[in-house]
Amino acid sequence: MKRSTQIIVMLLLSFLFIFMIGSPSAKCEIKKSNAGDDYTMHRETDVLKLLSVLESRIGDQKLLEEAKKKLFALRESQFLLVTSLSEQMTKEGNKPGDDLAFLLITALIILS
Repeated sequence: MKRSTQIIVMLLLSFLFIFMIGSPSAKCEIKKSNAGDDYTMHRETDVLKLLSVLESRIGDQKLLEEAKKKLFALRESQFLLVTSLSEQMTKEGNKPGDDLAFLLITALIILS
């Protein structure tokens, strides 16, 4: 029974992950300009938005600071994925998809 539940959960996570990547509304773009300051400003703004989403789930300031450090260290593709997942969380409200998006964001941050 446990094995089949694990398989179902993994399939649902995979489906959600593919849906989030393939969804045009879930994609976001950060346009790099010639000035590095502009890019840094956009990155900082996005990190602050992400932290506000994570803060609603995580109350520990120490964990939020660690997450902030790791968010700045993410590659661009990983960062865009985390950003799109957090946007999905803010759009959906309190739905099961939020929990899965939070789980994927957490995994990306921890494994980076």
